[in-house]
Amino acid sequence: MGREANFYELLGVQRSASTEEIRAAFRRLARELHPDRFQGAEKARAEERFQRITQAFNILSNPDTRARYDRSLELTTPSGPIDPKDLAKALLAKAIMLVKQGNPAEAHEFFQQAEAHDPNNARVQHQFGLFLAQIGRLEQGLRKLEKACNLEPLNGTYHLDCARLFMKAGMYLRAMRFAEQAAKLLPDDPMVNGVLAELKVVLGKRS
Repeated sequence: MGREANFYELLGVQRSASTEEIRAAFRRLARELHPDRFQGAEKARAEERFQRITQAFNILSNPDTRARYDRSLELTTPSGPIDPKDLAKALLAKAIMLVKQGNPAEAHEFFQQAEAHDPNNARVQHQFGLFLAQIGRLEQGLRKLEKACNLEPLNGTYHLDCARLFMKAGMYLRAMRFAEQAAKLLPDDPMVNGVLAELKVVLGKRS
């Protein structure tokens, strides 16, 4: 399995590309990959690709965030470049620390970089999703939490958090689906049972 493409590779530009070249590459890709051009399962894949190139553009079009990203690409150990998965873990730990320190703007950058280095890391998706929901980006957060559940379908905590946030979004049937899965994985967890009971009351009133 090959390594994940970095932001420059996603946009199809060189590391030395100017900001204008980065903008031009993003505009071209945005036209080609816009989700509205696709249907069905391909539309879902296009949405994920579109999110990735947008994330790449947001980081590389800003001199400060681009400089930090470049430094992360250049990190090495005596045995060679740091494995992207290990780097993602370090970036995630930094993001979580920044959240605790009350620095959401910088935390967001580190979450983005962690995801860029290992987009299929379920813990990165889970923590990033919780963070986005916390700062008012509930829809984006739900997408990442759902992806975490798909990546690690046997993690009851991920399903519980999905259930809570879908319930917060008023999407009670989807919340129930995740709550029921969480109950199978964590049958004696009082928090899971509490969410299930609350959802049954809400859905009972709506039926």
